[in-house]
Amino acid sequence: MKKILTFQPLGNKKRSYRQREFIVSTFNISGVSRQEVELAGVEKVIRKLKKLGLNQVELGHAHHNTAERALSVCEKEGMNLIWQDLSLFGGFQNKPHLDMTEADVKAIVERTNDRLCLKGFYVWDEPWEDKDIADAAMQIEWFDKFAPGKLSFVAANPSYNPDYTWENELYPQYITRFCEEIQPSVLSVDFYPFGGSGKLLKEEEQLDNSNLWKDLAVAREESVKRNIPFWFYYQVIRIWNGPNLKFSMIRLQMNYALLYGAKGLQCYGIAGSICSPDKMDEKRRILESDFEEGCFFDDFKQQVAKVKELGKTFMALKSEHVYHSPELLANDAYFNEHFREDVAESVLDLEDLPFRCTVGVLSDDYDNQYLAVLNRDYENAQSFILPLKNSYRIYEVSRADGKHYCINECTECIHVTLGEGDMVLYRLQKCGEEVSDIEYQCCTL
Repeated sequence: MKKILTFQPLGNKKRSYRQREFIVSTFNISGVSRQEVELAGVEKVIRKLKKLGLNQVELGHAHHNTAERALSVCEKEGMNLIWQDLSLFGGFQNKPHLDMTEADVKAIVERTNDRLCLKGFYVWDEPWEDKDIADAAMQIEWFDKFAPGKLSFVAANPSYNPDYTWENELYPQYITRFCEEIQPSVLSVDFYPFGGSGKLLKEEEQLDNSNLWKDLAVAREESVKRNIPFWFYYQVIRIWNGPNLKFSMIRLQMNYALLYGAKGLQCYGIAGSICSPDKMDEKRRILESDFEEGCFFDDFKQQVAKVKELGKTFMALKSEHVYHSPELLANDAYFNEHFREDVAESVLDLEDLPFRCTVGVLSDDYDNQYLAVLNRDYENAQSFILPLKNSYRIYEVSRADGKHYCINECTECIHVTLGEGDMVLYRLQKCGEEVSDIEYQCCTL
C-alpha cells in the first residue's frame, strides 16, 4: 500500500518565504569568491550547473557585469537564482558596503520584478559585527516588504571567525543572536573542514577532532528550536593548505549535513581551488577553470541526483537526536557536556556505535521514525550490524527513485554496508502494521 503524507512549506513565520522542495545549489559561479567571471563564461557555467542537476544558484559576491549577465542567462535557462549585485546592494562580513535606504531596495525589486528566475536576493554573507548584523536585518526587512514570497538570504559565520569561536565559547551566542536579530527565513551556515577552518587535520584522525561537529550541533538546535530550515555550505575545492580532495570527502560533507536535518545543500567552489598555483592539483575539481567538466563532474552529478531523491523524504523530517561513536571529539569537554547523546537511550541495543559511525534519528508529523546511518571514514568502506531493542520492519529509502523499499519484514538488527563517506536512510515500522510505501508531498497554500 502507498501512503501520501503531506508536510507544510518550511520557513520562518516572521518572513514570507516558504521552501517547498529540497535545495541543491552553489555559491557564486566561479571558483574563487569575488572573482569577476568573464562574461563569455557565465552562460557556459550556468548550463553546466543545470546539467549537474542543481536547482538553484546563489550569486554571492557578484559584481555588476557578472550579475546582470547571470540574471539574463538564468532567465533564459530556467535556473532559479538568488541574486546579488554588489554595485547595488549586499554585504560581505565586515567589509565596506553601500549604505542602503528603503527607497533603494524598492527600486532594485521593481527593476527585477519581471524576472521569473529570480527567487530571492543575496543580502549578506557572514555578518558578525553589530552594525553589519543590524544593516543585514534592516535590508531583509525591506526586501521582504517589497518582494514578498522571495528569499531574502543571509549566511551565518562558521566558528572560525575572529570574535565568536569555540576557544572563547561564544559561538553558540553568536548563532542565537544572528537568528534573533536577523530573523532569517533559513539558517544557512558553512564549514570548510579541509583547509578552510585554518586547522590542519591529522591524516590518521580525519574529522574526528574537527569543530565542525559543534557547529553542526548548534545550527541543528537553533533551526529545530525556531522551526526554520537549516541549509549548509560545504566545500568542493581545495582551500589554502588543506589536502587535495577525494570525492569521498565531498560525499561525506553532503551526507553529514543531511543527517543533521539540512533542507538545503550549498556547494562552495564549483570550479578551481583557493591555494597557491604550486600546490594546486589541476584535476581534482568538478569544473575546470575554463568551466569544462572536471574529473569529479560525473560523480558529483550522480551524488546530486541521489540527494534530490533522498530530499523528497528529508523535507518532511525533523532531526530528533544525533549519536556518534566515542572517538569523535572524545576529549572535548564542551562537546561532551552539551552535545554528546547516549546511544544506549536510543532504539539501538548497544552501548557504543562502531568506529566512525554516526546515527541520526529523525521523524515526521505522523510518528514515522527514521535512522540515518553514516560512515564518517572517507578512506575506508565499512560493514557492521546495528542491533535493535525491539523487532521492526525495515525500509530503505532509495537513492535512485526516492521510494521506500522493505528490506526486512521483521528483524532485531540492521546489516549495514557503506562506502567511504556514504550514508543510508532507513524507516522503522512495527512488524504487525501493514506494509506501506510512503510518499511525501508539500501542501499548497
